[in-house]
Amino acid sequence: MANYDAIDLSWTWDGDFIIGEDGDLADTSADYLSSLENEVRTVMRSEFTDWQEHPILGCQLSDFRGEPNTRATADAIKMRIISRLTAIGIVRQEDLSVRIVPVHAHQVLVLIDISAAATVNNGLEVGESLIVAFTYDSLEDSVFFLPPNQLELDFKGV
Repeated sequence: MANYDAIDLSWTWDGDFIIGEDGDLADTSADYLSSLENEVRTVMRSEFTDWQEHPILGCQLSDFRGEPNTRATADAIKMRIISRLTAIGIVRQEDLSVRIVPVHAHQVLVLIDISAAATVNNGLEVGESLIVAFTYDSLEDSVFFLPPNQLELDFKGV
């Protein structure tokens, strides 16, 4: 398991920058691992053409728009997520686990589990991992991230 600690600008789970108490843009220095979480969220909601400076940054989940909610589609989404996060260099493949759980006729719950080293600069306990969870709706081609507190309440141990 690697050390993924970093400092970056901080933003909310739905993508808005956070303004600090000093009136300036906030950063992730309070929890270095939140930088990794922000990167994962950015990739999951992005398309290849969204970032002019980084044209291959996105996950391109729109490729699954209209696809049936089958095991084959779930496996394809899982492989896409793993390949994008590792190819871009955000996380090492051996530290990454992805689960796709059907929750509706056109929706899946995606659980991205990243084994990261617990350090004094991040919020992890020894043996704990970072989990990023969202739903993907293939009918509307939408990604909705679950707030961290909801994740802790509903998906611990899933």
